[in-house]
Amino acid sequence: MGFPYKDPEQAREFVFGFIDRLRNVDVIREGWQKLDMLIAIHIRQPDIDFWIDTRGGKLELCTEKPEGEEEAALTLTADLFHKLYTGQENAMMAFTQRKIQPKGRVSGIMQLTSTMPQAVAVYREYLKERGLA
Repeated sequence: MGFPYKDPEQAREFVFGFIDRLRNVDVIREGWQKLDMLIAIHIRQPDIDFWIDTRGGKLELCTEKPEGEEEAALTLTADLFHKLYTGQENAMMAFTQRKIQPKGRVSGIMQLTSTMPQAVAVYREYLKERGLA
């Protein structure tokens, strides 16, 4: 099974709900906050753009681009997003195989791949709760 939604509005709501849950996982939240930058995530097919703003110790999920320059950006397909978070695809391999197109200062983001097991568990539970597992 690929990414569960083709409709852009449903897909956006689904992704934002998942990212919001990740903010409640201590190790993930703390890792994001240490980055101290504005990160853009661009998901394609369907297209979903959002920003994670961790500047100044805050952690905000933004659906519109906040003020300031994006210091890092990642672009990937919705199906790859789904495979990463179901544990079917390895994040470091996706970076090295250029399945994820990075831009800017992504070295810190790549270090966060150590939190993938926690994120995979959250995603799988999220899928179950939504009847998509």
